[in-house]
Amino acid sequence: MIHRSEAIPLLLFLLLLAAAAAITVPLDRGLEEDGISLPISRATGVPADVLLMQQALGAFRGWAIDALWLRALERREQGRLHESMELATWITKLQPYFPRVWNFQSWLLAFELALDSRDPQQRWSWVLESIDLLRGPGLRANPFSHEIHGQLSYLFWFKIGEFQDESAGYYQRRLCQRWRGILGDPSASESQPYREVLQRISNAATEASSSTLPWLQDGRLVDAIDRALDDPEPVLREGVEIAIPRLPAEHRQEVEDMLRRRLLEGELNMSPELMERLSRYLGPVDWRTPGAHAIYWAAQGVLRSRPGGLSESLDDSNIEAVLVSTNVRIGLQKLVRYGRPLLDEQGSLITSLPQPGILPSYERSLICLTQGQGIPDELLPRMLEILAESVVTAWLQGEDPMAIQLLGRYRELAGGTISQPAAAALESQIETLVLGTLTEEDGERERRGLLVGIRGKSLVAGGGGGTSQEAFRGEQLANRLEKRWYGEHLPDVRRDSIISALRTPEFSAPLSVKRRIWETLGADEKLDLDETTRSLLMIEANRFGQNPQAAFPGIGEQRGGAGSSAGNED
Repeated sequence: MIHRSEAIPLLLFLLLLAAAAAITVPLDRGLEEDGISLPISRATGVPADVLLMQQALGAFRGWAIDALWLRALERREQGRLHESMELATWITKLQPYFPRVWNFQSWLLAFELALDSRDPQQRWSWVLESIDLLRGPGLRANPFSHEIHGQLSYLFWFKIGEFQDESAGYYQRRLCQRWRGILGDPSASESQPYREVLQRISNAATEASSSTLPWLQDGRLVDAIDRALDDPEPVLREGVEIAIPRLPAEHRQEVEDMLRRRLLEGELNMSPELMERLSRYLGPVDWRTPGAHAIYWAAQGVLRSRPGGLSESLDDSNIEAVLVSTNVRIGLQKLVRYGRPLLDEQGSLITSLPQPGILPSYERSLICLTQGQGIPDELLPRMLEILAESVVTAWLQGEDPMAIQLLGRYRELAGGTISQPAAAALESQIETLVLGTLTEEDGERERRGLLVGIRGKSLVAGGGGGTSQEAFRGEQLANRLEKRWYGEHLPDVRRDSIISALRTPEFSAPLSVKRRIWETLGADEKLDLDETTRSLLMIEANRFGQNPQAAFPGIGEQRGGAGSSAGNED
């Protein structure tokens, strides 16, 4: 039985708690009405019990969040990442309008938990979860957050688009594969890939009914389309004609565009209208590349920070505000260098080629920094470096006209430091550009490193990790440089190039590529390989359930007749 002296304080506490809870209701409603956030339950999918706890804690909710935030940081410092993640999840449920916690969770997923695994597929699942967390519940709760938009852009241009993570090539292949399933492949003749399809998607119906689709009178077909709209991505990947066989052929594209719109605006939280306008203003933006998505999220963040807010559209009045964004500029840089996917016969990404069509927009973004006074002096060297790299890449892939076009622009910006581009002199000018990557302080070690890198990539390309043209021209370029510097071929450079190729990370040179490289080696070249390279190959073969001796015949042999056991053991 509760004594009166205990009951009065308890009753007072309950009254104060109820009052605090009551205060939070109009505060949250005010945030929603002012457009600062979306309704909490709709934005974050907070369960009813958590929603009740939010209101029950009332003004004490801030104390609870502070305590959880400090504990989450502490757990991260201790290396207890899963506990830290769980605590951050609770914070986003209690206070979804805290962008820093969403970014904290995203960072844990993409940059810490992902690196706990060496499996590229598992890493990709963590990176994708990081992205989905931000563009889904994170941005729905904080639609105007510059922090979240910036983090999303960074994830695409750095985590996926750079090669700091050894699985980056795998991420790029998965991103390309996914967006091929969503938007398809553009035709080679399209000067602005995807613009037409994005225009159709923007105007597509949002639901399946006879009022939106007058030809739709079959009830069973309506049910089939509704089921597809509930989960559109698998249907798009499989093909509408297979997933909905009752659908007349003349209406397939219309339904396909409906599914695309539902997927983009729903699960991916993207605007097909903004995607189309970015293509209109920037040039051939290819949505199969990470640079395109880096630009999208950065541009959306800029637009939502302007007076129009959620309704602000990209147009002549705000395009320069978008272009001066650092993340947009980096995304454009990525597209200039890697904006055109090169696919194999099965539709898998081999590599990404330069996209000169983006170059005018990239230059404009630099010129905007000086209010039209030209490219800033401190950024010109980087611009020339990007152009030189793009010229060499285009030439290696046999795209001489593109290489000449890019080389012409390089000459204009460099002030005539390289001769007028011409097809006949292209090889020597490529050689000059490659030599330009070495500084006056670089010596023998750097020259050999450059040769090993070129020959190693050529071997990987020849083994199936690139194109045959890339393999041939890479070897051709290495031969020219070697002759220029040494007057002869150096056996140790060839050996080091082989080692470099065979040690290439799995995402760039799978086991099948390394096996083909091995098949091209002479007996002496195999015997010259070091023990570390042999061990790495055997470990990789074992990991894929193959006998090392069968995968790499003679891998256990050594000079002088010695042999090493290469059984199927880890």
